[in-house]
Amino acid sequence: MSLLVATDKFIVAAKELHVDVYDYTNHKIIDIPLIPKQPERDYISDIAISNDSSYIAVVTATSKQLLVYDVLQLEHQQTFNIPRSASKIRFTVDNSQILVADKSGDVLIYDVKKENSGTKLLGHLSLLLDVLQSNDTKCVISCDRDEKIRVSCFPNTYNIQTYCLGHKEFVNHIEFLPHSDKFLTSSSGDGTIKIWDYSEGRLIHTIDTSNDVNDDQLKQNFINIMDEGGIEVTTLPIVHYTVSNIDDNTSVLAATVHMFNAVLIYTVNNVENQFSYKLEEKLILPRFPSAIKLHKNTLFVYDDAECLITVYKLEKTNETISVEESNKIKMFETKNMDKETDESQFESIKVLYKRKFDNVQEYQERKKQRLEKTSK
Repeated sequence: MSLLVATDKFIVAAKELHVDVYDYTNHKIIDIPLIPKQPERDYISDIAISNDSSYIAVVTATSKQLLVYDVLQLEHQQTFNIPRSASKIRFTVDNSQILVADKSGDVLIYDVKKENSGTKLLGHLSLLLDVLQSNDTKCVISCDRDEKIRVSCFPNTYNIQTYCLGHKEFVNHIEFLPHSDKFLTSSSGDGTIKIWDYSEGRLIHTIDTSNDVNDDQLKQNFINIMDEGGIEVTTLPIVHYTVSNIDDNTSVLAATVHMFNAVLIYTVNNVENQFSYKLEEKLILPRFPSAIKLHKNTLFVYDDAECLITVYKLEKTNETISVEESNKIKMFETKNMDKETDESQFESIKVLYKRKFDNVQEYQERKKQRLEKTSK
């Protein structure tokens, strides 16, 4: 699993237990220490960089550690032992705390400068997949495997302001609409990107990526494979999702759809709360990317097979966005790491789907087995 973040000052990539911090001139590597006698292979499950580019935070999957580093000196600042594996971490708006969404459904919060500071903020009855704080700091928004987006008041998160309901599969990414943060955007396993007035829990607009994926065979293969595992699907899921603004009136949304070797780049505009979108570019790639990230007018695409970031510049002219390759950046040159396989990518998305069981049939089967045991 490869992860990518970008700011004005740094591009940061993570893979296995290594972090490559590139300041647009030099590369520096952070090696996360192994825990002795760890029974399973450990790896970084998420990374985050503070809004002021002062701190990098990483969270590990098996050892369940949240580690904080000073970016400039790459000095280790804090290690927190989290109770359960985390899906997502984010810095709060003021950069002083880190939100952790864990796989049991809890959101925890840790103070960057205080040891043993972790406290529980809120809980879902489902695996959490993303979390973020509103720019006015009044809300924490979280999303889960059960198609829900929850808007909770902060810091009194027991007060739930609203839910944003409408996705038909897991919600794996949430981001504010960059040019108007009154609105929230989300991506899902149902193949759609949705735009919400999150304070009211009201759906504003939907982008269906299945309209822009012209590969029926890829879709059918995915449906067949999932059906063999007892999972009923009808469309390809969104895997990666990232947003930025190209100007004060236009946001850019970029997404990848499972194993479709392209980045779909959309623009979104709203005039008097009337939204419209346009597919600006279907950026064809040689392989399915391991990570993508938009920052301002730049798209970074990470290819795990070559540990290579391809940099694309986005320019708006005459209401049209052009996408031009501008640079390639080699990451992890001093490291010898395994390549991510198609199978591992498939498994990471498969676990997010819920199996559809016929409860009556399942009950009858268990009852039959129980009667057979008691008759012996």
